[in-house]
Amino acid sequence: MSNVFEVSVSWTALFLMLAFAAVVGPPAVSSVTSWWSIRLRRWAGRLGDAWARFVAWVREALRRFLGVDGSR
Repeated sequence: MSNVFEVSVSWTALFLMLAFAAVVGPPAVSSVTSWWSIRLRRWAGRLGDAWARFVAWVREALRRFLGVDGSR
């Protein structure tokens, strides 16, 4: 029985793919998460603006319904 260890081409390709993923993966993941973070912040801002408009509309509708004057 010989103690020769042979690496086939598929193992070499696997090693190269893993090395490539280790080098390229983290920056790619970082850029994707950064992109999503920016998008979610924008959407949250728009949602907050829409919510504020809705609350103002409901407040005004209640004032009209109850006959309350807007001045204090």
